[in-house]
Amino acid sequence: MDEIIAPDFTLQAHNGEMITLSEQIQKSPAMLVFYPGDFTPVCTAQLCDYRDNIDLFDQLNVTIFGISKNSVEQHKKFAEQKQFSFLLLTDPKNRVAKAFGCTSKYLLGMVSRAIVVVNMNGEIIYKYVESIPMTRRKADEIVLQIKDKLSDLS
Repeated sequence: MDEIIAPDFTLQAHNGEMITLSEQIQKSPAMLVFYPGDFTPVCTAQLCDYRDNIDLFDQLNVTIFGISKNSVEQHKKFAEQKQFSFLLLTDPKNRVAKAFGCTSKYLLGMVSRAIVVVNMNGEIIYKYVESIPMTRRKADEIVLQIKDKLSDLS
């Protein structure tokens, strides 16, 4: 499979910082977690799973970024309440989510829950878009999927 280059973007994080993908991947691979909304049951469970298993991602030197259309203020409340150690980025019109193809035909083109992992060369090495909103990828599943793909670059 030919690697697909990730579209670059700049979004505001819940801490006010502007995050640019091309700058971030110079430091480490990035896992972009596209999700429908803060404080929703499945999204909360998903992001809390990544928080609770952050050491698995740290071992792979992968930086996690949660991305949804929620406002910076809403993200800040969510991140503080759930004590996330990773940044939540606001994509107000879902432009970045759509650029990454994180839409579902079952949701009539609306943004779905999705995981995209971008290596330090800017290549998408893993992408999974959930077909229905009630399912999610668990941390251990993702780590198994990306571990070899990241080590291929070493």
